Amino acid sequence: MTSLRTLLFSLCLLAPALARDFIHPGGLHTQADFDRMKTKVAAKEHPWIDGWETLLKDRKAASDYKAAPHPHMASRQRAQDDATAAYLNALRWVISGEKDHAECAVRILNGWASTVNELPKGPDQPGLSGIPIGSFALAAEVLRTYPGWSAADQDKFKHLLLDYFYPVCHDFLVRHNGSEDNNYWANWDTCNLRAILAIGVFCDDSAKFDEAVDYFKNGRGMGSLKNAVPFLYPGGLGQWQESGRDQAHAMGGMGLLVETCQVAWNQGLDLFSHDNNRLLAAGEYTAQFTLWKGVPYTFYTNDDRANQYYISRNYKGRLLTSHFELMYNHYVVRQKLKAPQVQLLAELRRPEPGEVDVFGYGTLTYTLDAKASPLTTAPPPTPREVTATPGINRIELKWSPSGAYTAHGYEVTRATSPGGPFKSIYSTNVWTTPTYTDTDVEPGKTYHYTIAALNNAGKSQPSTPTSAEPAKPGPLPPAFQSTSIADTSFSDAAGHSFIVPATGKAIDGSFTGTPIEGDFDLTARLVEWRGPVGMMGIIVRDSDSKSPRIAAMTLGDAGGRQARFRTRDDKGKVTTKPGNDYTWLPVWFRLQRHGDDFTAYQSPDGIEWFEVGKSTLNLPTAALAGLLVSAEGNPPGTKKEDPPQGLFDHVTIEKNLPAPPPSPGNLKATKVSNDLIRLDWPLTNDATQPPISGIKIEASLDNAPFYEIADLSPTATSFENTGLKNPAAFHYRIRTYHRGGYSPYSNVTP
Repeated sequence: MTSLRTLLFSLCLLAPALARDFIHPGGLHTQADFDRMKTKVAAKEHPWIDGWETLLKDRKAASDYKAAPHPHMASRQRAQDDATAAYLNALRWVISGEKDHAECAVRILNGWASTVNELPKGPDQPGLSGIPIGSFALAAEVLRTYPGWSAADQDKFKHLLLDYFYPVCHDFLVRHNGSEDNNYWANWDTCNLRAILAIGVFCDDSAKFDEAVDYFKNGRGMGSLKNAVPFLYPGGLGQWQESGRDQAHAMGGMGLLVETCQVAWNQGLDLFSHDNNRLLAAGEYTAQFTLWKGVPYTFYTNDDRANQYYISRNYKGRLLTSHFELMYNHYVVRQKLKAPQVQLLAELRRPEPGEVDVFGYGTLTYTLDAKASPLTTAPPPTPREVTATPGINRIELKWSPSGAYTAHGYEVTRATSPGGPFKSIYSTNVWTTPTYTDTDVEPGKTYHYTIAALNNAGKSQPSTPTSAEPAKPGPLPPAFQSTSIADTSFSDAAGHSFIVPATGKAIDGSFTGTPIEGDFDLTARLVEWRGPVGMMGIIVRDSDSKSPRIAAMTLGDAGGRQARFRTRDDKGKVTTKPGNDYTWLPVWFRLQRHGDDFTAYQSPDGIEWFEVGKSTLNLPTAALAGLLVSAEGNPPGTKKEDPPQGLFDHVTIEKNLPAPPPSPGNLKATKVSNDLIRLDWPLTNDATQPPISGIKIEASLDNAPFYEIADLSPTATSFENTGLKNPAAFHYRIRTYHRGGYSPYSNVTP
C-alpha cells in the first residue's frame, strides 16, 4: 500500500504545474518588510529598536561566526545553528548595511554548498534534517539581493537545495521512513513541508511550492493542518497533536507551520486562514496553557500506540518559543481577529528573542504598528497565595499564577530566620511556572521564603513570607517491610513519604509495603528518581520470594518515559498493557483490587484518573501491597554514579476511596480596582470526609468557556485575580478536591 501511494504521489508531481511568478525577496520577509525594519531601526523607534538590540546580542548574529559544514550534514542541530547564523547576518546587512555581516552569510552558505556531497544522514535523518534545510533556504532568500553573492554561487546553492536537500524532505513526507503516516509527530512533517516550500521560493520551482501547499492542506502525515490540530473546542481553542507529549515539541512544530504560512502569504497565498483559521485555534490553545490556564483535552493515540491520556505538563510554562509575534501581528493587527491568549503571550515575550528551530526576533521583523505592540512598562503583580509543603529533605513551594500573564519568570529568596536576611536561591526569566522545589535543605531547620515576579520592566515586590521545616526520614511504620538491602526511609510528611533504594531488575526490584487483606486501593505519587533506576511504581504481590505473582503499575520503559501495567501469573507469564506513552515525573499511580480483578490507573494530579488496563490475577486474599524500585536503568535527569532510589509521597492504602467533597459555599466577587477582582468564599469541610487537598479557581472571559486560572491551598478563603484589562468581562466559579475527586462547582459570580 505504501509503495502504491508513493508511486501515485510521485506521478502527480510529474504533472505540469501552473507557472508561478515568485516574489523576491519573498521568504519570511518582503522588500516592504525590510524597508519598514530599516526605517524604524534607523529612527530608533520602539519596539523595533528593542528587537534590534536583542538580536545584536545573539552570538549567531556576529560577523565572525564560524560555520561547520559537513558532507552529509551529520548534526542537524549544528546545521541549524549555521543556517540561523546565515539568516541573522543577512538580516543585519539588510537593516544596517554592514557589509561584513553579508560576507559572513555568504561564507556560511557557500561553505555548505561546496562541502555537501551526500544526502543528509545521521540521528533523526531523514526527518528532522528538514529544520535546517528550510532555514538554509529562508536565509538564502534574505541574502539573494546582496551584490557580493554571485549568480554562480547562488546557482551552486540551488544545486545543494535541489539535489541533496530536497530529496530527503520529499522522501520523508511520502514514505515516513517506511512507517505508517501517523507514527511521526507533527514537527517532523512541518519542518519538511516548510523546507520544500522555502526551496520552491528560492529556486523559483512552482512544483515544489505547490507540493508543500498541497501537503499543508491534504497531507496524510501529522504535519498537515487537519492532523496537526486534530481537535477543536468552543472558545476558539484547537488541540495541537503533540500536546500530550510535551509543550516544547508542541511549540516547535507549531512555530514551523506558522513560518510556512508566512512564506506562502508573501507569495500571495493565504494559508493562515485555511480551515476557518484552524492554526490560530492551536495558537490560542498552547498560549492559554503556557499562561497557566486550563484547556480541554481529548485522548490521542496512533498506530504505534503512543497513548496520551492527558495534556502533558512537561515544559509547561516554558517561554523558549518565538512565533507568537508573527501570529499576533498577522491575525490580530492585520486581520483584526480576536486572539486574547496569543496577544498575551506575544506581549509577555516582547521584545521577542530568537529560538532554536524557528528564527524568532518577531518584534523586529513582524511588528506592523507600534501602538498595537507596546512594550511592558510596569513590573508584574506580587505573587500571592504562596504555600510551602515539607517532604523528606525537600520543601515544595507553590503560588497562584494570577499575574502570570505579565510575568516571564520568578525569583525565590530564602532565609533561616523570619526577619531575614533573604538571599536569592533561584531565578528564571523564561518560565511562567508557579512552583519551585528546594532540595538544599536540612531536617530540623525552618526555612522562610518569598517569591517575586519578573518581566522586562522589572521585579515585583516580594510576597508575604511563608515557612516550612523539611521532614527527617525515619524507620518504616509498623507492619511495613522492605526487601531492599539498604534502609528504606519514611515520614508522615506530604501524605506519607518513602525513599526506597533500588535493587533487582524490572518488576523483581526492591519492594516496600505491607500485608493487606481483601479489596483495596493503593495510591502513590512518584516524585523523583535518583541514580540508575530501572523501574519505579506501585505493586501488589504474593509472598513467594522466588517468582511471586505480581500486578504492578510502573514507569521506566523507553528511556524512562513509558508507563506500563504488568501482571505475572503463577506460571511466570507476564502480560503488559501500555499506559501514557510520555509520562513525566511527578505522576500519580493507582492499583485497585476487587477479588481477583486488578485495575491500573494513572493521573497527572491525583484528582482526574485515567484507566490503563484491567487484568485478572489469582492472588491470595491476603497479599502484599506497596512500592517498587528496580535498578539497572538510565532514566532522564539522573546521574549513574548516584545510588539508585525512588522517592514517593501521598502513599495510601484504603479499603474504599472517599466520596468527592461537598460543593464550596457561596462565592462572592468584588471589584477592588480597574485591574483586580477579589473572590471570597467560606471554608467548609465535612467531618466524615478527608480534608480537602486544594481549591481550583475557574474564569470565563466574555462568556467564553470556563478555564482554570489558579490552584490554591486547602485553607484559602479568598483569591485576588490581578493584571486584568477588563474585570467586568470575567465570571468565576470554584471547586474543591481531594483524592476522592472534585466537588460540585460553586455558584457562578455575576
